[in-house]
Amino acid sequence: MSGTSVDGIDACLVEISGNGLHTKINILAFETYSYDKPTRTAILDTCNPETGTVDKVCQLNFHLGKLFANAATSITNKAHISIKDIDLIGSHGQTIYHLPNQTTMEKTEVRSQKPEARGQRSEVREKEPWDLPHIRSTLQIGEPSVIAQETGVTTVADFRPRDLAAGGQGAPLVPYVDFLLFRDKERGRALQNIGGIANVTILPKNCGINDVIAFDTGPGNMIIDRITELVTNTTQHFDEGGKLAERGRINDNLLASLLMHPYLSKPPPKTTGREEFGISFADNLYKDATHSGIKDLDILATVTAFTAHTIADGYKKWILSKHHLSEIIISGGGSYNSTLIKFLRQYLEPTIQIHTIDMLGISPNTKEALAFAILANETISGNSNNIPSATGAREAVIMGKIIPGRL
Repeated sequence: MSGTSVDGIDACLVEISGNGLHTKINILAFETYSYDKPTRTAILDTCNPETGTVDKVCQLNFHLGKLFANAATSITNKAHISIKDIDLIGSHGQTIYHLPNQTTMEKTEVRSQKPEARGQRSEVREKEPWDLPHIRSTLQIGEPSVIAQETGVTTVADFRPRDLAAGGQGAPLVPYVDFLLFRDKERGRALQNIGGIANVTILPKNCGINDVIAFDTGPGNMIIDRITELVTNTTQHFDEGGKLAERGRINDNLLASLLMHPYLSKPPPKTTGREEFGISFADNLYKDATHSGIKDLDILATVTAFTAHTIADGYKKWILSKHHLSEIIISGGGSYNSTLIKFLRQYLEPTIQIHTIDMLGISPNTKEALAFAILANETISGNSNNIPSATGAREAVIMGKIIPGRL
């Protein structure tokens, strides 16, 4: 798994028995293999419509495929298990662009490269709609054929497109795994992941699969990470433990302005990503805030509060009026940000317990990589592995493309 924070590749080695409601797991090893600076820069450039070109997408697809294969081999070596004994690899890949609601495509302005004749203007084609209406799409790269060839192991990858093809948003996909592993007969649970984007799965007590609610609450660490880079002159890529934000003060006017973002008022099912809350959003936010005289650490404290607010407000708007929650179980890198968790506790009802997923025997960083191992197991088992109520799909489908290993 490589997420929107673009920190590196999360690799989880897990022993799975059974499938569907009979799935049982035993986590054997986990590791994050950090990207080197050129690879991280290449991914961020490729995700940006202004710098991402087809040749970059093409080459990065194969480069990441090789890195994912290396991660799979490295995690098995760590556990002293031969890659030949691995049955299956599940790979989410790296999301380059996600357009679940796109309705039209536009041509970009192109200036002719031909030498101009004297007195003639260069050719300019203005932006205009393409003759391709209703383009809803998503793109994850990290070529699974490379993974299968390098490791020799059957690989299941590229899960999101099938859900989009069935009318869904291609996300969130982890709720299916949340339902298999964490449903409870007595307790209503929220499984809150705080990665680059924050997403929640609601499991009402004694729920069936059609009772599951899930959606992206909004930004997770994405804005916090970028503002941290800006205020530290890129000496830090994330606010470790929330220590920098703890030294700042929330600016109420800036927070109120951020909370007006239109995504936050959309009802579920909904998903978001770097397209709405990425580097451009954070850079413009920082520029406007500094011009308004807001101090650096106050900006960081405010965007940290913004993430906490969007999570809490999502619960209040769409969940708590209909479902009782006993506990919130947090995973992802944001679970280590003490200031973020402190704000979240302040914005939620004190009767709701907040824990990290460690309490269930899973480390916070492990969960999403684990989820795609389980989703791959479901694909191979012939089980549908999306939840239409979460993604908006018309029907349950079997997601994932299967690339056979070497004979």
